[in-house]
Amino acid sequence: MKTLKTMTASALLASCVATSMVGVASARSSGVELFGHLGVAYNHALGDNRKGADGKDVGFMGATGHFGADFGSEEFGAGLGVWAGSQVFSLSKDAGKSKYGSEYYDVSDLYFRYTGAFDLYVGRFSSSFLKSDWIDLYTQGVGLSIDFGKDSNFWASWANDSATFGVLPNRIGSELMAYSRFPSSFDNFNIGKKDFVGAGANIGLGIFHIDPFAHYYINNYNNNQDTIQAGARLAIIAGDKSTIESTTSVRGMYQYNKQNSYLVWAEEELFFAKYLKLGGGYYMVGKDAGIYSTSDHTRFYGRYTTPSTASYFAAGASSWYGFAGVEHERVKFDVLYAGGDYKEFSAVVSVRVLDLKLGIMREGFGIDVGAGYVSNGFDSTYQRHNAIAFAKLVF
Repeated sequence: MKTLKTMTASALLASCVATSMVGVASARSSGVELFGHLGVAYNHALGDNRKGADGKDVGFMGATGHFGADFGSEEFGAGLGVWAGSQVFSLSKDAGKSKYGSEYYDVSDLYFRYTGAFDLYVGRFSSSFLKSDWIDLYTQGVGLSIDFGKDSNFWASWANDSATFGVLPNRIGSELMAYSRFPSSFDNFNIGKKDFVGAGANIGLGIFHIDPFAHYYINNYNNNQDTIQAGARLAIIAGDKSTIESTTSVRGMYQYNKQNSYLVWAEEELFFAKYLKLGGGYYMVGKDAGIYSTSDHTRFYGRYTTPSTASYFAAGASSWYGFAGVEHERVKFDVLYAGGDYKEFSAVVSVRVLDLKLGIMREGFGIDVGAGYVSNGFDSTYQRHNAIAFAKLVF
């Protein structure tokens, strides 16, 4: 715990020092680009899980920090970053340990990169540059992306580990809610024991988009079985966000890990006047096995904000959902209702109260505050409702 507190304090100190240097440096003139966040989040349980075993309200606060730096030129560089986090307090004994473990500290980024004719990262890094629906998280290994035309790229990745919590695509404030370090960090890196190999493409053909992929997990963390997956996303994107833009997509996946399974997932999203979104979707999973994933591009908040073991991609699950929201530089808002085997109601908002454009910082220098309400639906037998609030500094 002393190490954890030291790393958190170090991240905060480094952020303050970096901020004081902003006026005299820019990202590429200095050869340094800083990135990360410092934040706190409070989670308060309501409904049937509002009391702990000790009879007290279930509510807890956690603090997290991520501080990293990328050194080099536009083409060649290296990165180093650390994560740290801790439960700050809990109203009920041990209520938040499932979200903020007592040993959350780790090296998040440790990589060499080439970002010229193609993008190549080696080490520990964020895989978001691959533009994959399912490999959008921090990994330890090698990642390659090659552009070939507008809105098109080929990607390939080998990883022997990944950080299975942290930033989740499409979910506001998710990087503050739950954490787990790389499992191999203090176990000889496990090379050859839990490896992943994958490849795919994102192909843009006018309004048509085709994104095929194939994954192979060696002895995955979910059920200790080799897992093969293959599939594609097909989408039609028509219109203009400044007026009306429509994205109609269908995803399909076949999976084998001693049992056959599949995922079929259709969604329609409409954007109005650039910032307002509205849509809905439906998915179904094969009855013999659930879909294994380390990351996904769903819109569900419940898995990470309520202490529920329910999985939206469980065997035989099928659900429908509707959503609406706002996507703006200063305001983000999500509201969703899902019914069927997986149930959820969520409403989460975030407002950027400070937004400075500073060259040395990857995302400038901003402060976001937000709040939300997340439940497992209003007709579930056992009601799980959570109110959340958070604040974070991003750079």
